[in-house]
Amino acid sequence: MYLPFCPVDVRVLNAADALPALRERLSPSEKILLLASRSRYAALGLEAFVAALREDGHTVTHYPEITPNPTIDDVVALLDFLRRRAFAPTTILAIGGGSCIDLGKAAGALYPLLPVPTADAVRKALQTRAYAQPHDRAAVFAMPTTAGTGSEVTPWATLWDPQEGRKLSLDDTGGFPKAALIVPEWTCGLPVEITLSTGLDALSHAMEAFWAVRREPLSQELALAAAVKVRDALPAALQNPLDLDARREMALGSLLAGLAFSRTRTTACHSISYPLTLLFGIPHGFAVALTLSSVLKRNEAAVPEITRLTAVFSGQGGFENWLTRVSRSVQPLRLSAFGLTDTDLPAVRDRAFTPGHMDNNPVPFTPDEVLAILRENL
Repeated sequence: MYLPFCPVDVRVLNAADALPALRERLSPSEKILLLASRSRYAALGLEAFVAALREDGHTVTHYPEITPNPTIDDVVALLDFLRRRAFAPTTILAIGGGSCIDLGKAAGALYPLLPVPTADAVRKALQTRAYAQPHDRAAVFAMPTTAGTGSEVTPWATLWDPQEGRKLSLDDTGGFPKAALIVPEWTCGLPVEITLSTGLDALSHAMEAFWAVRREPLSQELALAAAVKVRDALPAALQNPLDLDARREMALGSLLAGLAFSRTRTTACHSISYPLTLLFGIPHGFAVALTLSSVLKRNEAAVPEITRLTAVFSGQGGFENWLTRVSRSVQPLRLSAFGLTDTDLPAVRDRAFTPGHMDNNPVPFTPDEVLAILRENL
């Protein structure tokens, strides 16, 4: 599949410039679906933001029901909300973390296809990739409020199907947002748990992009630059959640990592993480970071240039020491710290082989090897 490097109009802005930048990029009389949780809406003062857009002649409808790890039912609820109001958005403005942006991508792609939104209809559209056929879809404008997922510059969205116990994806080039307006100030003051989880997600994207089967020189350079920024900025952001310099560096690190893995996709760490989140509710960033060190060690023989990646942490006593030090006071990265025992691990192993991720790892893993990785991190 032809994949453009980055068709997204990316801007990194001061908060005062966010609204003017958005206004410049909107066509006249847009029908805007605003996705933002109630807490984000209040914390960022979006009431004035929305009022300004309405003064410009745009119609704005706010949907606040944003939950972590959007499910098929969450998509159905949003599509039903739009159908009941007969509101067909021409633009979706997603202000939030990766879950919010992914929900916006799903709504933009699926709303025109599903006149009667049901869980089965959404599931079928995802499984058959009906959304990938040419059709009109609302443009997505992403304004991330966390520094981690990189969803603002990737063409896919993660959706969960608890009923069938698996992760599904929206995955086509039409999934790229039209624009990503990144405001580091909007991430200031995030709780340390979210700062750490999303920051480790960004680092996981960078590291997995570096060693992925689909790696290339450009993706590796972007990944290294992202890893350096996260290495330095994440501890500073955790120590002082209002440190704007650290927040800006984390926003840039997340962006660079997003650009890197938009080229390569992710590998074994993400594949193993999915059942950890689905079955045990481990936040995504922690779930992917739990196995980073183990997978890194196993990939060293297959990717000789991986020494460039490990060198990023050489002044920190090595990657494993850095990871332990940055996380231990917030969330120890052991499976047992999330309540798992050895008896839970076979269920994780059995669901850990996600096509497009596990087979993108440079070293093939057997089920026994995945179980060994899990036990190393128990």
